[in-house]
This record gives sequence, structure tokens and C-alpha cells, in this order.
Amino acid sequence: MRQRLDWAKFLSISLLAFAMTQTWAEVYRPAQDSEVIDTLPAGSPTFQSRTRLISSVQQPFTRVEPEIRTLLAQSYAQGDPRALGQAESLIEPYNKETSPSVRILRANILQASHRFDDAKAELQAILKSIPNQPDALLMLSSIDLVQGHFDEARGSCDHLRDMGLLVLRFACFAQIDAMTGKLQESRDTLLKLKQMNNGLTTEQQRWINLMLADIALRLNDAVLAKSVFEQLDIETAPSLMARADWLIAHHEWEKTQRLLASHTENDSLLLRLVMSEVRLKDPQASAHFKLLSERIRVWNERGETAHQREEAMYALMLRPPEKSLALARTNWQKQRETADVGVYANAALYAHSRADLQVIQDWIKKTGFEYPRLTQVVAQALQAGH
Repeated sequence: MRQRLDWAKFLSISLLAFAMTQTWAEVYRPAQDSEVIDTLPAGSPTFQSRTRLISSVQQPFTRVEPEIRTLLAQSYAQGDPRALGQAESLIEPYNKETSPSVRILRANILQASHRFDDAKAELQAILKSIPNQPDALLMLSSIDLVQGHFDEARGSCDHLRDMGLLVLRFACFAQIDAMTGKLQESRDTLLKLKQMNNGLTTEQQRWINLMLADIALRLNDAVLAKSVFEQLDIETAPSLMARADWLIAHHEWEKTQRLLASHTENDSLLLRLVMSEVRLKDPQASAHFKLLSERIRVWNERGETAHQREEAMYALMLRPPEKSLALARTNWQKQRETADVGVYANAALYAHSRADLQVIQDWIKKTGFEYPRLTQVVAQALQAGH
């Protein structure tokens, strides 16, 4: 067994793990083999992956590993649950293998499906045999960050001791600082890392820019947002999500619609498109709302739980707000990123739930989380006796 993984080999996956919960759908397993999920053209990448899967069982893992990583990157970039399902199918024959290479990809798939505890178990197993393994540390920190376990996330960052990983160490700490009362310090650190460049890969640059986009949103920093969005791509789902959230926060409905009009295949982006079209009273709003409703119906029929944040946002458009609040409250127990705080706060405000607003305010005080506009609204609502 190798004593150390080639960390750069997995970096595009590990670094972006913190953003996956925004874009990746849960893998659906049909109840019967005869159930048709989708019909694929013979030349499509997914069809080709399925063809390779048939003969993959007897192959060494190194033969299918590149394809799994490609599928994971595709799923991340496009928010495509089919690619994630294909990746899980390809790795399934190796579920009894315990090599770090298998475990790191298995953990990534589990994390993408919101099976956080199972993903962490895989990563901890790697670290038990190879302490300070950077890929496992980065992904473990990202999962703990999503769950709001900030001390644990910081501990994983602290174990990134390799001198060649200093940029990642500082960025790892910065994303936790951004959630724990050091938002401006985090911004300054990330900007310095960008200026240094120091051979940053495209994935690393995107990771840092996505963190800066979140900071710009919370600080309402238009200058920072402009700088970030000039550098972020306009193809990957997380980058589009960051742009859309900035526009929606500033009621730029027409710009949001133009940005997302051709991205109805991604559920989270479709939701934001519908929000803008409803505000604009656009003729397409009805058809897109129906499409979104159908997808949510399918989520519920399948018992999927990875979309509760999006479903809470959808439910808030329907009224009454009690269902939205119940979904947001359940989601809050699983993940606590900026978007989760915002959805929970909005649902609590519309439902006039003082108890839930108090939960949010207590958490903000405990963690030092900074989002001035949101914090002010929550405080005012509590003072007004909501």
C-alpha cells in the first residue's frame, strides 16, 4: 500500500467538497431492475460509462478510477445526478476494498449524497492508516464545516503541515474563519492567496473565488462581488449559483432570468429561475414552475432528503409558510452553510416563529457568524415580538 496519495490527483474533488451540497442530487436506486429511469443515446458519455461498468468487475481499480473521477467532476460542474449514480455504480464492485484511493472516492460519493457520517467514517479510516493525508483532511474539514462543526473542521486544517500545502492550509482556515466571526480577516487572507497565485490550479482558484463570493454576499460588498464574478466561470453550477444568489439578493430579477434561462436541467438553478420569473410575471414562469413541482414530487416519491433546502425555498413561494419552516428546520439539523441560515431565517420570519428566530440568533451569537443584513432583520423581528 502506498504511504501517501498523490494529493494533486484528487484536489479538484477535495477542494470543492464544501460546495457540493448546493448542486449535487441524491442518487436514486430503482426498486426493480426493470424500471426505466432514463433513455440514453448510445454515444453519450453516460451510456459509455454504463458499457464499461459491465466489464469493470474484474478490472483493477486503477482502470476505472479515472472514469469515476471524471464522472464526479461532471456531476459537480453540472449538478447531474446521473453522473453521480454512474460513479457510484462503477465503484460498487470495489466496496470491500480499503485502499486510500478507493476510500477517498467512496467518501466523495457519500458526501455528495449527503451521507455525511458514512463519508466521514471512510476519511477517518484513511487518516488512521495515513495520518495527515491531505485529501482526507480537506474533505473531512469541508464536511464538518457544512455541518457546523467548526472546531473539528479547524482541527483537520491544522493537520495540513506539508510546506507544499501552505496555500491550502491558509484557505482551509479562512473558510472556517468566515463562519466564525472573522469574515473580513477571511476575505483579506483569500485575496492575498489569490494575489500570490503560487501556481494555483483552476479548481483552487474557483474554490477561493466561491468563498469570496459568499463573503461579498454577506458583506454586501459590490466591489468584491464585481471582482470575483469577473473571474468566475459561467459554466459550472456552483459559479452560476453564486452569481444568481447575488442578483436575487439585490432583486435583479431580469439579470437572474437571463443568467439561468438555459440551465433548467439543474434543480437548484431552476428554482432560482422560477423565483425570478414569478417576480417578473414572465410567461415562462408557469411552465418552469410546473417542471420544478414535478421534480419535487419525484424527490418526495423516492424519499430523497438531500433537497430539503431547495424544497423549503419552493414551499415558501406557495404559502402558507409552515411547511417551508418544517423543511428548513429539518435541513438545519444537517447543514449550516450561509444558504441554510438564510432559508431558515426567511421561513421563520414568514411563519412568525419566535422560537425558530431565537434558535438562529443564539447560533449567530455562539459562532460569531456574520451576515449583518440577516442578523439585523432577525433581531428586529424578535424585538417586535414576532
